[in-house]
Amino acid sequence: MNIFNSKNIIKKENLLKLQIILLLILLFCHISSLANPVNIREYLNGRFPAVYVLYLDSLDDLDAYEKEFVDLLEILPEQEQRSYIKEIYKEGFTIEKLERIRQWQEKIEKPFLNIAFPSQGELTVWNSPLYIFGKTETSPEAKVTVNNAEVDLFDHRTGNFLTLINIPEGEKTNLVIASSVGGEETKIERTVYYPRIWEEMPESPLAIHSTRMQPQVNQVLRIGDILQVMFQGSPGAEASFVIGDNGKEVLMEEINDSRLPMGGNGIYKGSYVITENDLLSVTEMVPQAITVTLRNDYEETNRELPGMVSFYSKDYLKIVEIINQQARIYKVLEDSFAFQGSTIGGDGLITELLSYYLLPGTLLEITGMSGNYLRTRLGTTNYLIHEGDVRDVKAKYQNNDRNISKIRITENREKATIFFDMEEGTPFIMEDGLDWIKFTLYGISGSQNISFEGESMIIKNIKAEPSFERNFTAISITLELYQSLAGFDYKWNNTGLEINIRKKPELLIQNPLQGLTIVIDPGHGGEYAGAVGPDDIHEKDVVLEIGKFLQSLLEGKGAKVLMTRNRDIEVGLYDRILLAIKSNADLFVSIHANAHAVGADAVNYHGHMTIFNYAYNEKLAENILDALVKRMGLPRARLWKRGDLIVLRHPEVPSVLIETAFMMHPEDNWYLLQPIFQREFAISIMEGIQEYFQEL
Repeated sequence: MNIFNSKNIIKKENLLKLQIILLLILLFCHISSLANPVNIREYLNGRFPAVYVLYLDSLDDLDAYEKEFVDLLEILPEQEQRSYIKEIYKEGFTIEKLERIRQWQEKIEKPFLNIAFPSQGELTVWNSPLYIFGKTETSPEAKVTVNNAEVDLFDHRTGNFLTLINIPEGEKTNLVIASSVGGEETKIERTVYYPRIWEEMPESPLAIHSTRMQPQVNQVLRIGDILQVMFQGSPGAEASFVIGDNGKEVLMEEINDSRLPMGGNGIYKGSYVITENDLLSVTEMVPQAITVTLRNDYEETNRELPGMVSFYSKDYLKIVEIINQQARIYKVLEDSFAFQGSTIGGDGLITELLSYYLLPGTLLEITGMSGNYLRTRLGTTNYLIHEGDVRDVKAKYQNNDRNISKIRITENREKATIFFDMEEGTPFIMEDGLDWIKFTLYGISGSQNISFEGESMIIKNIKAEPSFERNFTAISITLELYQSLAGFDYKWNNTGLEINIRKKPELLIQNPLQGLTIVIDPGHGGEYAGAVGPDDIHEKDVVLEIGKFLQSLLEGKGAKVLMTRNRDIEVGLYDRILLAIKSNADLFVSIHANAHAVGADAVNYHGHMTIFNYAYNEKLAENILDALVKRMGLPRARLWKRGDLIVLRHPEVPSVLIETAFMMHPEDNWYLLQPIFQREFAISIMEGIQEYFQEL
C-alpha cells in the first residue's frame, strides 16, 4: 500500500513538472507576442466603419489580449459592438472586458434590432405622421414590420430602415416593431401619445379655457395704443372684457379666422384703444387686471387673464442704449396672431426676427413693454427688443432734429469705407441685396444738404432719399456697388456710422482657391452629438470626417484652411464664426447632417440642403447645392434663407451652412457613413466653392 502511494506521488510530481514546463513555454510565447505589438490602424483596416476606428484608435498598438478582443468584437451584433467601443473609448481596455466579450461566443442571438426613434418606451409627440427608424440585420432575408405592416424603406446593405405611421389625436398608440430572419423574430414595443391640440368646448356648462387666452404676460401701453384680448370658451355665447375696476365692458366677437391654426367655434376676440380717461382713475404704470366674461341666457362665468396691463401718457417715455454685442430685434407683424402657446412678448402677435445684430451704443425710444421685451417704434412699425440687451440712459432723444452733414468715402487695397457724419446712436434698419446695402435711419431730416467727399472703384452710386413713412422723419441711404458683395461690417465711430465693404479677393484664373483662407466648421462636437442615425452614429462624427476630407482637398489646391475643431470637442457657436472674422477669412463653411421634425414626410423628403442668411451668400449656397446634387445623386431638398442661425449672422465673411444629407434616411445614411462617400461629399463642397470664386 505504501509502495503504491509512493509511485502515485512520483507520477503526480512528474505531471506537475510537465505542466509547469508547458506553462512556461506558453508564457514565453505570449511574452514574445506581447513584445511585438501590432499597429492599431493597420489591424483595423477594412474591418470596421471609419467612425468606429476613431474610438478604437485610443488603444494605440495592440497586444495579444487586445488583438483577441478586436477579433471577437468583429463577430458581435453591431449594437454590442457600439457598446464595447464606447466603453473602450471612455475607460480603456481591461481583461474583464475581454472575459465579457468571450461569453458572446457561446450565445445564440435572435435578430439584432435597434430603434433609434422613438427611443423611449413612452413618448408624447405633437404632430403626425410619426417617423420610426432604426437598424436590424443586414441579411437579404431580414424583414421589418411596424404593427404587422412592412416598413416604407429598408436598406439590406446596412440594415437601416425608416417608415411613417399616422398617429391619431387624443389617444395612446401602441407600436410593435419586429425584425424577422430565418424564422427567428425580435420585437420591441413603444407607446406614443399625441395630445389633442384643439378641441371645441361644450356649450354647457358655460366655461372659459384655462390656458388659451391672450395676453399671456403683462403689457405696458400708452395713450393711443391698442390692447388686443382673445380667449377660447363655450361657443354661441356673449363675451366681453373689463380692464381693472372701472366696470366698462368691451364687447368681443366670436370669430372664425382661417389664419388661426385651429378649427371649430368658441374663439372670442376684442380690442380697446387706450384713452386719456383710462389714466384719470389709476396711477401711471400700475398693473390693471383684465377680466373676461362669458354669458348666455342662463349662465355667466368669468376669468382673470394671466397678463395685466399698465398705462402711461405720451410724455412718459424712456431712452435705452443697446449694450449687448449680439442684440437682436423682432419686427411685430400686426396682422398676425398666435392664439395657442406663447409668443415673443406674450401679447399674441407674431414677430419676425431681423437677420443682423444691432450696434451697441444705438439709442431707442421705448414706447411700451410686453413681458420681458421692450417695445419701440421705428417709422410706422413696432419692434421688440429684450430688456437684457439694453440699459436706461438719460440722453435726450431729439426725434426730428438730427441730420447727416456729409458722406465720406475712403479706400485701400482690402476695402472701401463709407462714413455717415451724423449723431452716434441713431437707430436704423438695414437691408441687403446681391450688390447693394440700404440703411434707413430714423429721426434724420432732409437729404438735400448732404455733401459727398471721396470715391471708390467699387462704389457705383450712393442714393440718399427721404423715407416716406407717416408722421415720421427718416432717410434711406442705398450703397450700390460695381461688384457683388464679398463681406461687410458696420460700426459707430467718433463721427457717426462707418460701413466697411470688403473687396473681392485677388484670384488666379487657373486656380481660384490658391492663397485663400477658408474656415471649415464641422458642426456640434463633445456633448452636443447632433442628429442621430439609425445605427446610433452621431452627426458630430460624420461631419468631422467630411470636414477633414475637405480640409485636405482645399489645402491641395493651395488654400490655407482653419478648422473650428479637428477632434471630438465642444466649440461655442459664437467662437466658430469669430475664428473666421479674426483670421480675415475669405470663406466660412459649416458642415452638418440633417434631421427631420416629427410630422415631416421623412420618407420622401431627403437629400441635400444649403442655408444662407445675407443675399450675397445665396449664390455660394446655390453653387454648393448644385454640386452636391450633381455628384452625389441625392435629391435637392432646399436652398433656404434663415436669419436665426448664429454662425450665419455676421456679414463680414461669406458664409454658408451645408446640410449634407439626412442622418435618419436609409438612402442618405448609406452615403454619410462610408469613408469613400464622405470624401465624395467633400469633393462636391469643394467644387461648389471653386465655382463660386471663379464666378467672382
